[in-house]
This record gives sequence, structure tokens and C-alpha cells, in this order.
Amino acid sequence: MNKMLLTLLFVSYLNLQAQKPSEEFNFDGTLNNNSNTASFIGAANFVTDRNGKLAGAQRLENKYIEVVLNNLPQGNKARTVSIWIKFNDISNPNYIWGYGTTRNAEYCGLLQQATDSVNSDLSLAGWGASNDVIVSTSLLQNIWYNYSITFDGKISKIYRNGELLKLAEGIVRNTKGNVFKVGQIQNITAINADIDDLKIYDVALTEQQIIDLYIFSKPAVVVAQAQIIATPETGVAINNNNVASANIAKSLTTNNDVNKSLKSVEVYSQGQRVLGSSSQQELNVRDLPEGTYLLKVTNLSSQKVTSN
Repeated sequence: MNKMLLTLLFVSYLNLQAQKPSEEFNFDGTLNNNSNTASFIGAANFVTDRNGKLAGAQRLENKYIEVVLNNLPQGNKARTVSIWIKFNDISNPNYIWGYGTTRNAEYCGLLQQATDSVNSDLSLAGWGASNDVIVSTSLLQNIWYNYSITFDGKISKIYRNGELLKLAEGIVRNTKGNVFKVGQIQNITAINADIDDLKIYDVALTEQQIIDLYIFSKPAVVVAQAQIIATPETGVAINNNNVASANIAKSLTTNNDVNKSLKSVEVYSQGQRVLGSSSQQELNVRDLPEGTYLLKVTNLSSQKVTSN
């Protein structure tokens, strides 16, 4: 079984490596692309990346960077753009990336709209309402996400963390431009985020290649998110298809419950606290975005309760 799994992973890796990006920026202490043939213009602000590497990502706070790339996919040509991003503020729009002119169908860009809740509109913009692909997504600050878009000449697709969020057929694209910007659309700057590993392809990657791109680049370390108290019989399930709420702690009301040990339950995901605190007695799972979470259960010191 292990050999088979390793073989499948190796095949997936080779399949992904078969498609090389036409442009790649890893932001590891430099704004240059990996081939040192182009560089973003703007004040550099390097920060720790999603894997804990110092100066491995670029922070943009109400400023933008831009680069001239003469090999950007034009007109109706196929393309894939992938980027890792961590939003430091979601109460204002984040113009993730874009290039082209501000004329009908001549633009191609990705932006995350402002939100005061856990949901936000994500838009693959083409300039002109009929040329946009918009999907509502769950969204939290301080979480690294991998966004990818593909266009094969007919079908536009938006992915996040390897998952297809939306596809649209029949949208006209006539992209024209060679200035690729991060954090700005037209002359409006709006972004407060960390970015990393920007990749641009002149082909539309398949869904499996997008999944592989995410798997082989996702954060390697998972750290604690929240801590709550639960009785031993309490179960916690985070189901993407039918998410309601879970009572993490129950009141000790009967003699059978009184002497049962308490548990410390920690929810882990990508290194930032996403929900809850040590004082909370209930976790509303609806507040969590879709994703994979790690649960750590620890026995607490025995506590006995007596009733009058």
C-alpha cells in the first residue's frame, strides 16, 4: 500500500513538472523572477512565508508592485495563474493580481471583495459585468490560501486550495497588456496581504494538476488554532457537506458525569487561531471555512464535583 501511494505521488509530481510556468516568482528575498530576467518594481517588504521561512514572502499594505512581462497570455489564449496569499485585512477589498486594459473583455485579474462576515465574493474579472466570474467563498484573515485560475480559450475556472470553486463557459476574453500588477486595478490600490509563489503558465492546467500544485506546495507545519473543554464522550465532527454546530462542552448534571475526566481539545489549521478561545464552551462550526482540521485531545487533571 505504501509503495503504491508513493508511486502515485511520484507520478503526480512528474505530471505537474511536465508543465513549466512561463513566469515564476518565489519572493525568497528578491522581487526577481526565478530566471532573473524580470523584476517587480516597488518597495520590497519581505516577511516569513507559510512554511516559516524568513524573508520568504512579500507583504503589501496599501501599496502595489508591478512587472513588465512580454510573454503574458494575450487575447483568448490559454492561461493559468497561481498564487499563495494570506489576507491581513478582509474588511477592505484585496486586488490580488491583474493585467490588461480597462476596456471591455481586455482585462484579466483576480480580486477578493471586502467583507464583515466569514463570506466574501471572489471575482475573476474581465472588465465588464458579463465578463466576470464571481463566486461567494468563506474567508478568514491570517490564513494562507492557494488561489489558481485557468482559462482554456472557452472555459474559465477558479480554484482555492486545489478545490474547484466555480467554472463558467462562453465568457469572452480579449486580454491586452504586458504590465502585471499585484495590489492594484487601474489606478486604485487596495491590498493588505502577504503573497508568495506566483506562477504564470501559458496553458490551462488540468484539475488534477491544480490539485497537485496545491498538495506539493501547501504548508508543511500545522499549529494550534483554538482550545476548548469537552467531556470524554463528546465528539467533534467538521463536515464540509452538512455543517451545523457542535457542543464541545456539556454540563455535568448527573452522578455518572460527575467523576469523568475532562479533555482539552485543540483545533489545528495552518498556524493561526481561527475560532474559539480557552474560555469558550461551544464551538460553532459554521464559522469555520471548508478545509481539513487536526484535532488534538489531551487529558486534563482529574476534577471531582460534589453536589449538595
